[in-house]
Amino acid sequence: MFAVSDVVTVGALVGAAVAVLVAVVAVVVARRAAARLAELERTSERRQLEATGAVAAERESRRRMERALRAIPEGVVVVDDRGEIVFRNEAAAEFAAARHGDALVEAAIRELVAEAVREGHTGTRTLDLFGPPRRTMVISARPLLSHGQALGALAIVDDITDKRRLEAVRRDFVANISHELKTPVGALSLLAETLVDEDDREVSRRLAGRMVNEAMRLANTIDDLLVLSRIESEEAPEREVVGIRQVVAEAVTRIRPAAEQAGIQIDVAEVEPNLAVMGDRRQLVSAVYNLLDNAVKYSDSASTIDVGGTTDGRVVDVTVADHGIGIPARDLERVFERFYRVDVARSRVTGGTGLGLSIVRHVVANHDGEVMVDSRLGEGSTFTLRLPLTATGPVAISPRAPGSDGFTESRTAG
Repeated sequence: MFAVSDVVTVGALVGAAVAVLVAVVAVVVARRAAARLAELERTSERRQLEATGAVAAERESRRRMERALRAIPEGVVVVDDRGEIVFRNEAAAEFAAARHGDALVEAAIRELVAEAVREGHTGTRTLDLFGPPRRTMVISARPLLSHGQALGALAIVDDITDKRRLEAVRRDFVANISHELKTPVGALSLLAETLVDEDDREVSRRLAGRMVNEAMRLANTIDDLLVLSRIESEEAPEREVVGIRQVVAEAVTRIRPAAEQAGIQIDVAEVEPNLAVMGDRRQLVSAVYNLLDNAVKYSDSASTIDVGGTTDGRVVDVTVADHGIGIPARDLERVFERFYRVDVARSRVTGGTGLGLSIVRHVVANHDGEVMVDSRLGEGSTFTLRLPLTATGPVAISPRAPGSDGFTESRTAG
């Protein structure tokens, strides 16, 4: 039998145990609540950091996009759904407060983007600005759509002046080469038909001689076209040290038979042996030969052609001077164009193709040089090839001829 005191003791112990258990449970719950709260705080911080990172990434992406749009050479304009401009790169900024022709470009931009936002259609407009300088601009605009709704519009301004010019050059070249080939081919056909029905031996001999001349003219045109095509394709030719004396000597040797046949004397000034350039020997000889060939064709019998090479310590000047018919001032800027002839009638007689000076221009462009011409009608012409000097030893500095800086120049960077 338990005594009353024992019962009281047990009860006290149970009460104490319950109190301890409740305290432990309270501690555990509190710790779990604190851990949950800490987890929630960490989750919140992580989400906040992720949101901040996403915003930062979005901002960086937007900055990259803007930098990319600013780097585009074409003008770019972006408007919102109300037609208000929200972005304009540097290329398009020049039209914002423009006057004269550029003001027409700005007006076209605003009209096209407004139409793109309002109607959701892509529009294009071409403007010919008469300048100066003369330019051709193409403005195109298209809507920026999301789920069928216009969020704004994008306009692009493209300067196609060079593209139009190249297309015109290509068309002119095709027309010119067609004419240049058609003329001798037509003459050959006509002469052959006449020769078939001709019984007189003397007439037949004359017709055959003309056929030979036309065939040679056709062959020369094709040969010059092949040379020009090869030189144009060798924009970075293999370079070596090339002596100017050897280049001049080789070109003169090639042209001398034609000069002697025409009764023209070629005087070559002494060229220093150490005078040299870095370049393609074959191209350089071709350039000097074509200048000599041009001088022979446009000089009168019993005249003289002077050839020489000098330096000022930085560049080499190879000059070819004739005392022929000269070039009118209005033609000086065009003599280096393909198939351009100052005297068409004389060119037909001498068999000129109209490609020689174009070949010269491309050669000097490939050698980082320039070609210049000084001419007076009825007195003659002086062509100068100016190339960077690569001396192989001491060279004598030659003073520039008076007025040499007054040349009409055709310069093309290599």
